[in-house]
Amino acid sequence: MKKEDCIFCNIESGAIILNNEMGFVIKDKYPQSKGHLLIIPNDHYENYFDLPEDIRNSLWDLADKAKLLCDSELSPPGYNININNGRSAGQIVMHAHIHLIPRYAK
Repeated sequence: MKKEDCIFCNIESGAIILNNEMGFVIKDKYPQSKGHLLIIPNDHYENYFDLPEDIRNSLWDLADKAKLLCDSELSPPGYNININNGRSAGQIVMHAHIHLIPRYAK
């Protein structure tokens, strides 16, 4: 199920870095640090807690692969993994997604 007005439901295939049968990875348009990635389900779910278990598992598999890719390209010493769930928690795009944010020494 896709939503016509959702930017993640209508992402251009050229923006996708990694994917599997249930989700995909893109670069964050407004990165908090170099290499900031988003892990997104193919189907539209507004809330992370509404995701079926098989989709959640698939997204975490993509997060692991995205981390390995980032390690090989940028070698950050640390990461934040973040899920903003709901507007009051800072969610801007109302399509569930996971942030993988590389962190570097200052």
